[in-house]
Order: sequence, then structure tokens, then C-alpha cells
Amino acid sequence: MELEGWKGKLYWFVEWITLLAVLQLLWTGLTLLGLLLFGVAPATVAMFTTLRKRLQGEDDLKRLVKIYWNTYKVEFIPSNKIGMILLSIGYFLTINFQIVSSLHGLLGLLLLTAFISISILFGIIVVNIFQLYAHYDLPTLRYFAASIIFSIAYPLQMISNIVGLMILYKIYSWFPGLIPFFGVSLAALFLTWMSSHIFKHEREAEKHTNLPHYSAGREITS
Repeated sequence: MELEGWKGKLYWFVEWITLLAVLQLLWTGLTLLGLLLFGVAPATVAMFTTLRKRLQGEDDLKRLVKIYWNTYKVEFIPSNKIGMILLSIGYFLTINFQIVSSLHGLLGLLLLTAFISISILFGIIVVNIFQLYAHYDLPTLRYFAASIIFSIAYPLQMISNIVGLMILYKIYSWFPGLIPFFGVSLAALFLTWMSSHIFKHEREAEKHTNLPHYSAGREITS
């Protein structure tokens, strides 16, 4: 029997809170299982894939947990290719910031401008790439270009994502006790929900786009 009224809303809320807490636990545990460095990318991909399935209507918690685990195993090596590239770029930017910040004059200004531009592009890629990975089947390097194209094609979407993440960051700074339970999962849900209507539109217009949607043969299931 389906619950209605406030009981139904309460059940829906508790169901989502439970799912987010479970996903956060899985993300933390499987990130540690991959020794942090090799665990964070597949755990994050699994997070977005599972939330995508949930928003598509799959509401069985056991099946969603299986989807998470299966995705983690299948995408461990492919997603780590992206993870290692992101890590390398992040390390490169960190090192060069120390160099650029020590320079003065016109050269320092030009290099600082270039550094800021590259850092913004890097931030855009980080925000978009894992959710794109969960929706599209592309060669590894094309995910980086697709992340930038996605932001250019939907600038308001990107601005909304950034504003939303900043609000979440502020909430976490006020209530740090939320971070161990919902730190990553809530942010991933926000990004997945914000982009879901765009991906739905892309699926409907798939034959007119250059981005092949996640093929049924590669779909991760329980």
C-alpha cells in the first residue's frame, strides 16, 4: 500500500536520507579500499551511476548497492585513467601556482592570467567529468573536451552548479557533522539532479548529436 499525505512525504524523505548515507559509506569504504589514490575515481563514478539509476526510477536499496559495487569493479581501471590525469593536472597547477605567485611585473601578470584561466577550465572539468562518464560512452580523453563543451552549451546550468556547490560548502562549514554522512553523496545528488533534464533531452535528440549515449551493452546493472 502506497503511503499518502505527510506519511508518504516522510517516507520519501527517510528513503532518500538512507540512500545518501549508504552511498556515502560505500564511497568512503571503497575509496579506502583503493588506497585513496586509486579508489576515489571509481567510487565517484559508481556514486553518479547509482544516483542516475535512482532518478530513473530504481528505488530498491539492495539493487542500488549492487549497482554501486558492480560499477566500482567494472570501471576501476577505466575511471582511474581519468583520475590519474586529473591528479597530474592538479599537481601541475599546484606547483606552478607557487612559481607564478612569486613573479612580478608584466610577465607575472600574464602568467597569472593564464594560470587562472587554466584553473577555471580545470574546475569545470572536475565538476562535469564524472557525471558525464556515468551517462556517455566516450574515449577517455574526449570526456575532458566534453566537460568543457557541456559548460559552453549550458552556461546557466554550470553557474547553477557552482552556486549550489558553494551553498553546500557553506552548509557543511556550519554543520561539519554532516560531512561524514552526506559530504560527497549530497553534492553528487545535486549535480545529478541538476543535469538530469539535460541528459534526458540529449537522449531524446541522440540521433542528432555527436555524443553517443551510454549504450545498453555497457549499462551497469544489479
